Amino acid sequence: MITDKKHIQQLASLLLQKGITDVVISPGSRNAPLINQFFGLPEFTCMNVVDERSAGYQALGIALAKRKPVVVVCTSGTAAINYGPAIAEAFYQKIPLVVLTADRPRRWVDQADGQTVRQENLFVNHTLKSICLAEAERDDDFRLNNLQINETLNLVLSGNPGPVHINIPLGEPLYGFTDEELPKFRNIESFSFYSEISSTELERLAKIWNNSTRKMVIIGQLSPDERINSLIQNLAEDPGTIVLAEHLTNLSGENLVQATDVVVAAISPEEKANFQPELLLTFGQQIVSKRLKLFVRAKQPLEHWHISASGEHTDTYNSLSRVITSDVFSFLNTFVPEIKITESNYRESWKTTKHKALQLQEKYLNYAAFCDLTACKTIAEMIPEHSVVHLGNSSSVRLMQMFEPTEGCEYYGNRGTSGIDGSLSTAVGFALSSGKINTLVLGELSFFYDSNALWNQRFPANMRIIVLNNGGGNIFRLIGGPRQSPALKEHFVAQHNLKAEGLANAFGINYLIAENQEELSKALNTIFAPGFSGPVILEVLTDGEISASVFQECYENLKNKI
Repeated sequence: MITDKKHIQQLASLLLQKGITDVVISPGSRNAPLINQFFGLPEFTCMNVVDERSAGYQALGIALAKRKPVVVVCTSGTAAINYGPAIAEAFYQKIPLVVLTADRPRRWVDQADGQTVRQENLFVNHTLKSICLAEAERDDDFRLNNLQINETLNLVLSGNPGPVHINIPLGEPLYGFTDEELPKFRNIESFSFYSEISSTELERLAKIWNNSTRKMVIIGQLSPDERINSLIQNLAEDPGTIVLAEHLTNLSGENLVQATDVVVAAISPEEKANFQPELLLTFGQQIVSKRLKLFVRAKQPLEHWHISASGEHTDTYNSLSRVITSDVFSFLNTFVPEIKITESNYRESWKTTKHKALQLQEKYLNYAAFCDLTACKTIAEMIPEHSVVHLGNSSSVRLMQMFEPTEGCEYYGNRGTSGIDGSLSTAVGFALSSGKINTLVLGELSFFYDSNALWNQRFPANMRIIVLNNGGGNIFRLIGGPRQSPALKEHFVAQHNLKAEGLANAFGINYLIAENQEELSKALNTIFAPGFSGPVILEVLTDGEISASVFQECYENLKNKI
């Protein structure tokens, strides 16, 4: 018999799958589900030590002798604090301990409940990682627990071992049992390419890859790197592989799909099964497209490999199965030569849909009213080749990435946190260190919010600032929740009548304005002309409601293939 608490079952299952089976238990009541779980499974070797301070050191001794991680388990309160000396010793000796502390539910901390202290992050200064599990009442909690447990146990098994701490809030009843067998939960494998990769492991990965006919590579934000770009183009030559790379990846090639939002929107429900991957490879930082995230999450691939220089367990698509600790170039440079051409129409299906989707979008926008989206189309077409483009957050980055990137351009944006507060300052700082034309496309709220960036004694002459002014935060007209709210205009969109001209005059920056397609084209020709001198703010005035309507209708046309 084992405990009926699912998050404890998951923890025990992952310990077993990773080969961690020695457990030192100190008696208590709050840790009863843990005791019952380990005692009820013959695969675990359990020993009892009443004194937690001694138990911690005895576990350290076992780990030292066996050269493998050992689990220590205690009840809540001061019992957990008594592990401190042994954990500190293990930290400085790099001895692998898995410290499990039972805890009262969070709602009872600091509420005068018995045996309750602040246990979360109790040993944070002397552990490799410290986590606190949710009681897994929701599916999202359960998935997060799975990811955190995997990452924590993989860390204690890594080439740089030490103690880790898993704090486990447990609500009553504590003594529920089940006769069911222990379920098998998702085990995320992890290895360091730098130190642990062997020819056998490389062959195993290559075999899995080469046996799949639907492989998807999703790349997040990257700095320009021609070495990686060359390897990605080699990877994309396989007909069974599709590479999805937004503008901020700074990658290019005829076999890459870059206007991902537009392409995914054009895949009908009946077609989805043919487009979803069997194997997913990811690297880089964040991606912008929520539509792509939802598309992949809808039917999880059989395998998801993620390359991370730090070994982070990034599970954007709820399907992570393997973490490869490596810089991107080192892994691809070794792995790509092992790849064999696959007989498949997977890549061509994506490319065909891409061409049709972009044609549909082009056809619709040629007759659409002047708005944010048509303005971005014109800007994307007229940005000088081999220049630098900065994309502001919210609507701007999404709209600009609905069109193909400009040849040879570098693309940047603050997508680490995706806030509107520093796009202008970041672009100014970059332009000060760049000899190229730097174009920033951002919304007016982002521009006004960060207008102190204009207050600069050395304001860069190569800076071209394009402000899309639709009278508010129009992103809230594009997403479902706020769009239905009666507070939309006043408290979400924050409607206003402000213009950028006053700021341009105050800081001595050239100013142009465009209120229609003809004026925009003329202004862009002016600011991108070879002889144009000095920084400039080009303000594009649009109607927010029209912009939202055109955006939504454009996607409806893609969806219905009109």
